[in-house]
Amino acid sequence: MGKRSTARKLAMQALYQFQIQKANQEDILEYTIHKDSYIKETQDFASEIYNGVLSNEVLIDTLIAKYSIDWKIDRIASIDKAILRVGVWEMLFTNSSVKVIISESIELIRKYSAHEAIKFINGVLGSVAVDRGSIQETNKIEVICLPE
Repeated sequence: MGKRSTARKLAMQALYQFQIQKANQEDILEYTIHKDSYIKETQDFASEIYNGVLSNEVLIDTLIAKYSIDWKIDRIASIDKAILRVGVWEMLFTNSSVKVIISESIELIRKYSAHEAIKFINGVLGSVAVDRGSIQETNKIEVICLPE
């Protein structure tokens, strides 16, 4: 698994733990990224995703709710919500490829959630992708340019 893939997985796990436990935000991140040996770039990107999602949770959840047609956000499974939050954050705040973000999100769903969630996650992220530019412009989002 690549550095960014691992970072996405770690961020998702930390967000899931935070959502379930409501423990100290830093403690959860520290435990998640340091429970195994990960290289610094992976730890840094996982931290950036995790903190970025929590700092922009209202915007991210508003978008998830908007594009989750006929689904209230509190009805979305916690693990699916964590995966969506990682994908939406990365889509809006980085220059990562939309195809890669959606593909990686689908891989996380395959590994950690129900197969039925694939279509739902794909639909929400696909809708955000279509409106990516206008969402960034409306919310004056500065995009982080990640190295290739």
